[in-house]
Amino acid sequence: MTEQGNSGEETRQPSVLGEIRRPAHMAALPELLEFVSSKEREQGFSPERIEEIGSALEEALAGVVTEAYRVRQGEISITCGLDPWGKLVISMIDTGDPFNILLADVVFAGEEPGDEKKMASARLIKKMIDNIEYKRVERENMLTFTVSGRCRTKR
Repeated sequence: MTEQGNSGEETRQPSVLGEIRRPAHMAALPELLEFVSSKEREQGFSPERIEEIGSALEEALAGVVTEAYRVRQGEISITCGLDPWGKLVISMIDTGDPFNILLADVVFAGEEPGDEKKMASARLIKKMIDNIEYKRVERENMLTFTVSGRCRTKR
């Protein structure tokens, strides 16, 4: 799909492969993970790469469920699509409390290191995913993974 940009040039828009919405509960994680895995298989990702992305996605989703929904209930929405360069884009949106997993392994000057499990989760996600973005917009957490089919670990 294409459309005109502001300067008149043609820009390509991402294509959507599918979307799933489930309650923000640990019991929903297997279904959410299988949805994304099915999209990766459709795009020809290797079993090894699907496993890598699945590990990172599971860490991110578990973090959202345990941190953003401590005292409330809600849903997690996952949309899979392809960017203009053919990379898989996995967008996770929830309305829980603000939670940026990407900062879990960052220790600022004068602070004590945080929770080791959260730090390990953040490091794993950063190792397995090509590009990660977090935004908090209008009371929504938006975590986006952009991934290629290339394995990030050596086997």
